[in-house]
Amino acid sequence: MRSERLDSLVIGDVLRQRAVTHRSEVFLKFHEGELSYGEVDSMTDWVANGLAAHGVGRGQHVAVMLPNCADFLYTIFALARLGAVAVPVNVAHQGELLAHVLASSDSSTLIIDGAYADRIIPLAHRLPGLGRVIVRGPARPVGKPTLAFSELLAHGAEPVSRPVAFSDLHAIMYTSGTTGPSKGAMCSHALGLTCAIDSLDYLDRWGKTIYCPLPLFHAAGLWDGVFSAMLGGGAIAVTDRFHASRFWDDVRAFGAEVCMSVFSMIPILLNRPETPRDKDHPLDTFYMGKSILDAPLLERFGVRSAETYTSTEAGIVTGSPYGEWRLGSCGTPNERRFEVGVVDAHDRLLGPGEPGELVVRPKQPFVITTGYYGAPEATAEAFRNLWYHTGDRGYRDEDGYYFFLDRMKDAIRHRGENISAFDIECEVNLHPDVIECAATGVPSELEEEDVKLTVVLRPEAALDPDELVGFCEDRLPRFMVPRYVEFVDALPRTPTDKVAKYKLKEQGDHGLTASTWDREAGQGRRAERTA
Repeated sequence: MRSERLDSLVIGDVLRQRAVTHRSEVFLKFHEGELSYGEVDSMTDWVANGLAAHGVGRGQHVAVMLPNCADFLYTIFALARLGAVAVPVNVAHQGELLAHVLASSDSSTLIIDGAYADRIIPLAHRLPGLGRVIVRGPARPVGKPTLAFSELLAHGAEPVSRPVAFSDLHAIMYTSGTTGPSKGAMCSHALGLTCAIDSLDYLDRWGKTIYCPLPLFHAAGLWDGVFSAMLGGGAIAVTDRFHASRFWDDVRAFGAEVCMSVFSMIPILLNRPETPRDKDHPLDTFYMGKSILDAPLLERFGVRSAETYTSTEAGIVTGSPYGEWRLGSCGTPNERRFEVGVVDAHDRLLGPGEPGELVVRPKQPFVITTGYYGAPEATAEAFRNLWYHTGDRGYRDEDGYYFFLDRMKDAIRHRGENISAFDIECEVNLHPDVIECAATGVPSELEEEDVKLTVVLRPEAALDPDELVGFCEDRLPRFMVPRYVEFVDALPRTPTDKVAKYKLKEQGDHGLTASTWDREAGQGRRAERTA
């Protein structure tokens, strides 16, 4: 696969090839046991035959809301083999967020874990296009025709073969919204697999064992993790989520050499008590981009972090050969796939040292998103002047190394999740005591951002911050619930009457003032941040 042809990059076919060349070798590792390439390929056919028997076919959109488990991967591979389109759904979604993803993706089938199935009941009447719900676990009424996932396994394991091309859609991957709801990036088989190949090359991890505590409904876990293990002929160990207390024991037990990670994991690990076994492990690399904590990470654990700039829409845009890293940089352009530049507000290319928006242009077909599903205006805006605009700000140096500065988008990065401020605001604005609100990110002790909510209340309202946070907890995923709340008389505005969020971020200490309430410090206490 090192010298891949684009027309060979079809997910179901790659799995089939690996089932021939590596049939008895371990592909997936879980705490519960291991699965070989041959076993995964066979189970994929079982699930694919079952889905086909229940009407799922080429081009149909199937939402998948499952935790990290073997059934999630059988389903993703089975849909790819049928030529259907997967719509991975964040398992924390509920209410308006869940309804938005299911409706805007035109999903005709939902495959959902039994633990989340009841979330469909209040939404069912609003989803006329959703024709069936397949429940992992006992099937029960959810307001739509329902069957159990186990019923898919009653239709045989004959090898499934459908005409699928590298240019066909493999998935609609939802990314954080900036000026509107989250958008579904249309991703081909080639995009997911070239991202996987490039991560293998940049991390020099062909045939190595990967440890993945990240959610598989994100591109990092699925493409850079599972798909790269498959292409490289190695194994991947998948856990339900990141557990700091058992992290190094997992790494040792699984024999992992590479870890899929997010920035917030590193300070958590560094803050744990030192032990004599801190360097007694096989791990070589954290794959997460660059971090200001690279030096202490290497000193204490003997592990380095990889160096790439990556997005769901374009895969790995920049990187450096393994070990040839420049401190603080995300590497040089991935010249096999892309042209990369930095532009000003008028899309004029900028020179070395001049900050602007990072833009990308593909050199090969279908190695970048073909747009946002059902959102032609957002697609046209992102791809204006024949560049894909990342919404991120950075610069390049004289040697062509790129440096990420910050996000130009109205998005918040918290604990590895890209959060749409718009999604939070929509839910909070439903509270009867709220006139309007603004969600912003403020610097976090864990290197990314915490969520702050600035709220204008109705006159005579008696709402307190703790009550508002409880309202959010009932309606939002946990990672989107604000840490900070501040009540104000009015939000700052631009000349065109839009909320001037930059002014909120400039107030006090990076957006935190004497009036900011911090739910981690306790009700009514002034928020205090550690440096």
